[in-house]
Amino acid sequence: MLTTENTGTETSATKANTIHTLPRLDKQSLAECVARQQPVVFRSAVAHWPLVNAAQTSFAHLSDYLRQYDQKVVMQAMIARPQERGRIFYRADFKAFNFQRMNGYLEDALDFLGDPGNTATGPTFYLGSMEVPHYLPGLEHDCVLDALPHAVMPKIWIGNRVVVPTHNDNYENIACVTAGRRRFTLFPPEQEENLYIANVPKTPAGREVSRVDLARPDLQKFPRFKEALKHAVVAELEPGDAIFIPYQWWHNVESLRDINILVNFWWRRSDD
Repeated sequence: MLTTENTGTETSATKANTIHTLPRLDKQSLAECVARQQPVVFRSAVAHWPLVNAAQTSFAHLSDYLRQYDQKVVMQAMIARPQERGRIFYRADFKAFNFQRMNGYLEDALDFLGDPGNTATGPTFYLGSMEVPHYLPGLEHDCVLDALPHAVMPKIWIGNRVVVPTHNDNYENIACVTAGRRRFTLFPPEQEENLYIANVPKTPAGREVSRVDLARPDLQKFPRFKEALKHAVVAELEPGDAIFIPYQWWHNVESLRDINILVNFWWRRSDD
């Protein structure tokens, strides 16, 4: 049976509306969520994962845990200047991105995140959408959702205080916070016209994004965004929490700690 909670969270843009919660994540509850096509939070759904426990212990313990899966595969990070406030986006003229891409290894990423100078006032650092079996083979056996077919493989996202602008996906999605804290602001698909989606050929991460900065919305420039905010749903997730994001629901994701890791699962309904 669905329950609701009010997160009590406010951003400069909106006060949180209620969001459905379920006591546990299993095949039946997930099937109901997919049929309903409404976002749902599952508190402590993956709190038992070793990755969550390692992150809760210390950064050193987390680093050691991840290193055991390291195969020295090259990873590509997004790095942005501190003045971008973590937002992975375009430059003002929309002719280029506001970040640079840099190749390196897991060890480089851990060194960067462990440096006290690269905290809230430092550069933005983001490793996004990495297929776990390729980049950290073996970790997928520790990050399992029994509610999904085993063929649905996880992806991992590692960074500091990153803001991923409002976008949507052509998949059903379960996102699991394993380190740090994340705020999700979601909008139903029918609000697309009020989100002012950037019509630019190249996108920061493969999906079109909203031109509106959720933290500082310019309602004179984007007046219809005020209507979108009336339909927004906001949830803050702690380590071990998971959220179901339905197909094509728009979502803005803010990482709220100096070190944040998310593991997500994308699938199509035909994969169920």
